[in-house]
Amino acid sequence: MKGSRMSLPTQMAIGMVLGIAAGALTQAMGLDPSWYKPVGQLFINLVRMVVVPLVLTTLVAGAASVGDVSKLGRVAGKTLAYYLVTTAVAVVIGLVLANIFQPGSGLSISTEGLKAKEVAPPTLVDVFLNIVPINPIEALSKGNMLQIIFFALVMGFALLKLGDKGKSLLDCCRAGQEVMKEITNMALEFTPYGVLGLMASVVGKNGTAILIPYIKTIAAMYLCAVVYLLVVQAVLMVGVFGRVSPLKFLKNMKEAMTFVFATCSSVATIPLNLACVKKVGVDEETANFVIPFGAVMNMNGTAIYEAVAVVFTAQIFGVELTFTQQVMIMLTATLASIGTAGIPGSGLVMLTIVLSSVNLPMEAIGLLAGIDRILNMARCVPNIVGDAATAVIVAQSEGTLKR
Repeated sequence: MKGSRMSLPTQMAIGMVLGIAAGALTQAMGLDPSWYKPVGQLFINLVRMVVVPLVLTTLVAGAASVGDVSKLGRVAGKTLAYYLVTTAVAVVIGLVLANIFQPGSGLSISTEGLKAKEVAPPTLVDVFLNIVPINPIEALSKGNMLQIIFFALVMGFALLKLGDKGKSLLDCCRAGQEVMKEITNMALEFTPYGVLGLMASVVGKNGTAILIPYIKTIAAMYLCAVVYLLVVQAVLMVGVFGRVSPLKFLKNMKEAMTFVFATCSSVATIPLNLACVKKVGVDEETANFVIPFGAVMNMNGTAIYEAVAVVFTAQIFGVELTFTQQVMIMLTATLASIGTAGIPGSGLVMLTIVLSSVNLPMEAIGLLAGIDRILNMARCVPNIVGDAATAVIVAQSEGTLKR
């Protein structure tokens, strides 16, 4: 599809449709769908290859370019506050709509033989201690994003204080950022084929029949994601607080939204998300700070998923959730979204923490595993749109939003 005049979202949509059709045909013919997987995995590897150096160089350059130390602290404080508040709102919307949809009622899914491994949630002290890398090189090699963010911010802060003495290293980081963006653009040429491989592999392995028992759960997740994206993120955050046209915002975000929907990787979407928010008018310094930070720390869509998954679990196992327990879910999911950032399989850790907070069985994780990819596609979109909407609000509040 290289050289085509079609936009990237259109190419990805075609790849997705062809992938679903190929997967369904493969399963109907009883063929092995595993040979599709390397095509999708190659694409994911290409994009992930650039993520660590991109986040490092972008955050270092972004922190050092803020201008003064007080502004850097102010921007960081606003960003974190918006992430916490919007995540709490996401959980509330998830709980309200899940209670209306009743995703687990009337289902007869067998739980026999299912035993999900309990994941011990990190303590608050461990969360803060693990943010600081003992060896930054090891953090970079292992892709520990929370530690990379911390190191990048400290390094950017140091370069900001050094002024002219650190100019050569800052220029090197800026040049590295541009190189990483260019490599990402090269990898994106392969996107339609990667999406085709990913979808064909998933559908070929599980088939479309897996969707039937979970149709209400899937519908609840997608409706919650759409309502949250349109009402909270586009209208309230961008339109009311950011004073930017929601339609303009959504139009400029479509490339990043399509990409993350197909790939289910918020971190891999950083380059596209950066480009999209800059089209909306967010200045480079704010975008370079807020977007990489949010890709790891901000989990609006995942918080919605936790709420839907908990209601689903309670109904499957015949447990009545009280109002107090649902408030506990809101608080736990909000804090867990920050506390589990940068941990491999953080969605699993989050769900385990939330289920534990209201004493629900861990077997639900096994029940939802079969449709996790389908749910993940929905929850990733509000994750990255939340980062972009926050960048708009922060830029507006700082007076740097370009109209």
